[in-house]
Amino acid sequence: MIVAVLVILLPTHRLRAQSAPAHDDEPVCLGFAFGTWTPALNWKGAGHGEMPDAKVLPHAPAGRDWATDAGAGMSDTLMILYPAWWPAGVRVDLPTREPAVGDTVVGKATAFVANGAVKSPVAKVRAWRVECRSKG
Repeated sequence: MIVAVLVILLPTHRLRAQSAPAHDDEPVCLGFAFGTWTPALNWKGAGHGEMPDAKVLPHAPAGRDWATDAGAGMSDTLMILYPAWWPAGVRVDLPTREPAVGDTVVGKATAFVANGAVKSPVAKVRAWRVECRSKG
């Protein structure tokens, strides 16, 4: 799955994600909106060290950020996003990864942290289908 990130500051982050085609299927592209993170996202406080410059992070085609599904045998509604604003990864649990056009689904997002003694930030996430096209 490939992700394109469009970050809107305060307090909601939005991004577009495009899943890689499964077999001969067409890709499914999703838009995401994250609610308020509790506790607030804090890169250093989460134990990650220096925040990498987004310019040096690896990018998927068309400059998009990366994402992956949960893998074989795991939930088909779990995705891991790697947005430039939290490249350690964000777990996204949704009731479906293929909402009908016009539908919005609500799920839970959990930001990964390096320090196990720190509570992982969580937020409500909304996802909806968007047109699949190049970022730009």
